[in-house]
Amino acid sequence: EIIRQACKWSPELAAACEIWKAIKFEFEPVDTID
Repeated sequence: EIIRQACKWSPELAAACEIWKAIKFEFEPVDTID
């Protein structure tokens, strides 16, 4: 939720959030295996 609020403040943060969410989602299955 905090990250979502930060994204509203800065377009650059919003873009970074999209990348971060994509990376987190991509590696999430790996975390479950570990």
